[in-house]
Amino acid sequence: MIRKEGKARWVYECRPCDVQAQAHDQFRALEYGQHHEGTMEHATKPMADALGIFAESLTEMANTFVNTVASAFKPLADVLATPPNIPHDPSLRRDRRKWGGR
Repeated sequence: MIRKEGKARWVYECRPCDVQAQAHDQFRALEYGQHHEGTMEHATKPMADALGIFAESLTEMANTFVNTVASAFKPLADVLATPPNIPHDPSLRRDRRKWGGR
């Protein structure tokens, strides 16, 4: 979109890409607009936005699935957890150098 904001100030604005450029006359603003619309940034912006929304929804679904599976296996993980690394012999537990003792 090209609009005149004041004397010798024409503005080209591409709202999907958030690009704004000022020119001294309408012809230069038109040229900038044609140049911008021919770039890959302008051509891929709608696709990138759509893919971003799709990726966010896919990530949310994956997180929900992982949380569901993790909550289902939480009791099993508690049962299969390794015992604490504390010796059975009370005399070894009293050794302050390794186990903290008293």
